[in-house]
Amino acid sequence: MKSILILLHCGSNTGYAIGPLERAFYEMALELCNGDETRVHFGYPTMGAGPSPTLPAQFSQYLIVDTQSNAPLDVERVDQYIRTHHIDTVFGFDQPVDRPMYRVLRRAGVTCFVSYWGAPMSSIKPLAVLVLKRMRVALLRQGPDHYIFESRGMADTAVFGRGIAARKTSVVPLGVDTEHFSPSGADDGYLHKAFGIPADRRVFFYSGHMETRKGVATIMQAANLLSAARKNSDWHFLLLGNKGTEHLPYQQMLTDAAAQQVTFGGYRHDINLLQREAYAAVIATTGWDSGPLSAVECQASGLPLLVSDLPGLNESIQSGVTGFHFPVADAQALADVMGKLLDDPSLRKRLGAAARQRIVQNYSLAVQRRQLVAVMRRVLGQSVGFGGQISGVV
Repeated sequence: MKSILILLHCGSNTGYAIGPLERAFYEMALELCNGDETRVHFGYPTMGAGPSPTLPAQFSQYLIVDTQSNAPLDVERVDQYIRTHHIDTVFGFDQPVDRPMYRVLRRAGVTCFVSYWGAPMSSIKPLAVLVLKRMRVALLRQGPDHYIFESRGMADTAVFGRGIAARKTSVVPLGVDTEHFSPSGADDGYLHKAFGIPADRRVFFYSGHMETRKGVATIMQAANLLSAARKNSDWHFLLLGNKGTEHLPYQQMLTDAAAQQVTFGGYRHDINLLQREAYAAVIATTGWDSGPLSAVECQASGLPLLVSDLPGLNESIQSGVTGFHFPVADAQALADVMGKLLDDPSLRKRLGAAARQRIVQNYSLAVQRRQLVAVMRRVLGQSVGFGGQISGVV
């Protein structure tokens, strides 16, 4: 490999979970280039928000590239950049099977193209539709040679929905900084003081977007059920990630009693300090979820995790060992498993300890980087150039 372009589908400095991924991709690329930063490049459709802070401050090798464009000026600029910097490898983020700019990349000298996906590629299709999609994908010669997914459930959407050959997919789960997210360190009631939550309440933690698919409505319903069924007010929900007034429709779902047990905490930068004092974490997604970063962060902080039993998301825990699955959108089942943890603190302790150990062993940043590098080296070793087929990588 001569040089590598990390090609993102979104603008620079987007934040959220993309920031840590940018850093992981940079470190992967640097290792593939034997520490030579001059061979590493990043491409974005726009850099209006400035460079991403998760990349080194001195890094300056950026290309503005929109893979959906075929405008002559864009084509000429991208072609010249790829040729000038001898880029023969592209590592894309959420890059689909075909885009107009792929032909430019290939003609300019790209011989290996890998696409990393943090989302499903498609819904699962009936066999007749799937066969047609497989035929169409097989005819596309300029697109990615290989696809990396964050979970097996998401990889299955590519194989059984989009028609990607299984041999052209790999799974590399997200990693987390296990020192930053850790159960260690006594913070003397930091979480409870920060939000005015009574000290005797055990806090169930959620961090994420407020969009419908994230299942915040299921959490509200579970709060209503738990409030009605439980005599003691010894629990509390803390939900982070709301901006502006987007939490109000969910807040309005609560009964008067349950409203006293739920706090929307907004967007925070001290999540690691808050998590370590929580009792457990909840992800109640009802739409797709590949295996969100919050799932890894919570468990690294020593929290049992309660997750809806969705493909991809359900891989984030070992049910009964590091947390529990509950049926999708089943608020009663969520309330029941919360009650189980509240009534058995020793169970909560065992699950939390097992969750932390599993993350440290299998989902650290070092493990993630090592797996990304291993997949890339195998794909690079089997790449046969423009339009070539990659086989044997699972």
